[in-house]
Amino acid sequence: MAVHTIWDHLTRPIARTIDDVPWCAEAISPEWMTAVMCRNVEGARAVSVEICGGDRGSSVRRRLKVTYNDEGKKAHLEEDLFCKTTPTVLTRLATGLSAAAEGRFYREIRPQLNIEAPRCYHSAWDRNSGRSIHLFDDIITTKGANFCRWNTAISRTQAEQIIDALATIHSQFYRNPRFSSDLKWVVSYINFFAAGERVGLRECHEQAMIKAKAIIPPDITLRRSELWPLTMKALDLHRKGPFTLLHSDVHLGNWYVSGEGRLGLCDWQCLGQGHWARDVSYALSTTMSIEDRRAWERDLLTRYLEQMREMCGLRISFDEAWDLYRQQIVLALMMWTPTLVHTRTTPDMQPEEMSLEMIKRMTAAMSDLGSLDSFAN
Repeated sequence: MAVHTIWDHLTRPIARTIDDVPWCAEAISPEWMTAVMCRNVEGARAVSVEICGGDRGSSVRRRLKVTYNDEGKKAHLEEDLFCKTTPTVLTRLATGLSAAAEGRFYREIRPQLNIEAPRCYHSAWDRNSGRSIHLFDDIITTKGANFCRWNTAISRTQAEQIIDALATIHSQFYRNPRFSSDLKWVVSYINFFAAGERVGLRECHEQAMIKAKAIIPPDITLRRSELWPLTMKALDLHRKGPFTLLHSDVHLGNWYVSGEGRLGLCDWQCLGQGHWARDVSYALSTTMSIEDRRAWERDLLTRYLEQMREMCGLRISFDEAWDLYRQQIVLALMMWTPTLVHTRTTPDMQPEEMSLEMIKRMTAAMSDLGSLDSFAN
């Protein structure tokens, strides 16, 4: 993979056919865009492709402006697009097999879900080189969307939308037999976590707890040596089931607000199968301010359980669900301590202020809810 990446930077190959996987946004040619976007419109072609800014994390993200010929314009082909590529060794290592999984999500699962999410026009991944691309509509332009940041305020109505979206996803795939047939490619959460362990997740977590000490409740800091053993206990839930489809990374930064006020969910590269409580705990502890989470969490969990009961027949008492919620926050924290202090094989995925705010919210929830003591029940 490293050799391929060096070769890409030296030769800077241009993607021209639909079988090519652009190594970066600058490698997208009008010919490639024609092959991807104009294939169903006779005579249409892309005349130019302009890069209009972007950012980077586990992938490099760029906004694109495409100009079409008259046939393309008459067909109202999308001009405002957004792409995710992996031009560096670290982005290719960080993305890995998840690039293929995210593409399959948009092709095979997204059309079945009645949720707000981006539309993906094309996905491709090359195993040998690690190149990957996902091409979406630019929802900032097409939907007037605003992506949430570390300090975005979420209202009660929006928090309910987040819960409703998770219930819609989870209920449709709860105990779904497709996980043993055409959805076998969806990685188990156990394997997802094990992949992080292999690249040093525990060590990064331990260092991050020291680095973030100033914003972590003292009672959690005093017992930080218990966090990893309790994480292993929380992980057991994902061995037992019942399983559903997990987004697995439902923090505030992966939600956006459309121009119509709908909460949408993006960045599906951590997609997996596991227990529903993981997504619910992660979302409730990270998307709202600490004060709002304290005020709303019981009502929101009740709302989720009612919808799951109605849509897929989930039967669980509130008290049992509450314990699962408290426990799974410990496991969800392992998404953010290694983001603050990351391994040598992963890039900077989030601004430090975002990582610190997520850790602050999650550890505050763990303190409020007695998460470390909940495993004794």
